[in-house]
Amino acid sequence: MQCWQINEYGEPRDALKLADKAVPVPGEGELLLEVKVAALGLPDVLMCRNNYLFSPQLPFTPGQEVVGTVLATGENCTTSVGSRVMAVTAFYNGHGGLAEQAIAIDASAFAVPATMQDAEAAGFTIPYHTAYVGLVTRAKLNPDETVLVHGAAGGSGIAAVQLAHALGARVIACASSDEKLQLCKQSGADLLINHRKQTVRDAVMEYTNDIGVDIVYDPVGGETFTDSLHYVASEGRVLAVGLASGEWGQASTGLAVIKNCSVMGVYVGAYGPDHMSAAHAHLMALYGEGKIAPAVDQCIPFSDVARGLQRLADRQVRGKLVVQIA
Repeated sequence: MQCWQINEYGEPRDALKLADKAVPVPGEGELLLEVKVAALGLPDVLMCRNNYLFSPQLPFTPGQEVVGTVLATGENCTTSVGSRVMAVTAFYNGHGGLAEQAIAIDASAFAVPATMQDAEAAGFTIPYHTAYVGLVTRAKLNPDETVLVHGAAGGSGIAAVQLAHALGARVIACASSDEKLQLCKQSGADLLINHRKQTVRDAVMEYTNDIGVDIVYDPVGGETFTDSLHYVASEGRVLAVGLASGEWGQASTGLAVIKNCSVMGVYVGAYGPDHMSAAHAHLMALYGEGKIAPAVDQCIPFSDVARGLQRLADRQVRGKLVVQIA
């Protein structure tokens, strides 16, 4: 089968090469999928650069999110052959979704509604499950609260903007361009902050009458995360979601005490299938009501994966970039 492989580290345009390899065999709790559409994400960029915690050994096929049809199952699987599912792949074993066939995790595979297009389903699971765990499970968002989302026009950020809005919160979207912020506005953001034109802290404190925000959802990390403690409200929660900046932010314990706030890590892998199935059911209900839906930037052909992932690395993508494979 054809696949994209990382044979040596570097920028996506250099690291990714088309290759042929044998069809993988699903192990216990695993599914073999015919991949219809795969989604590209920042972790794929970080894997190219050898800067991702769960990267497999070279050579390997990246790609965490897919939608496809189940061709075969390993032992102890609950998903049936022939099912159309959105799923998280076994990318950490080198069998990611940027291939004609991929290994997926049975516990992280969910039926796709008939009304959902493949391009939407491919980029749904990780962003929306992460947003749910962050905002609902960890931060316990209340409808009358204010949520600030950093990197709000990215795949993770836009899911958080939509979910926070759907759950009744006031949403502040922070992004690097007015064009990106328009997508955030369309997704329900109440206040738009272009951090290249405004000081985030000043804009937030003016909007909240010097109270600060109740929740900061941060997939960026670095200085963005560190600075967030200065404009979170008393009893607020700062969520460490990702490190799009390339490094995790550093939280001052002293400042957290003075601000009377909480710093929380967000990791979907900490929760079992029952918890995530319930979360997914809630998300699907919101999707069915038209309150959330993946914002697809573009669906590119399989031959353009390296160029597409480089676009993502260069911060030129709004929402999710997906790949048509079959």
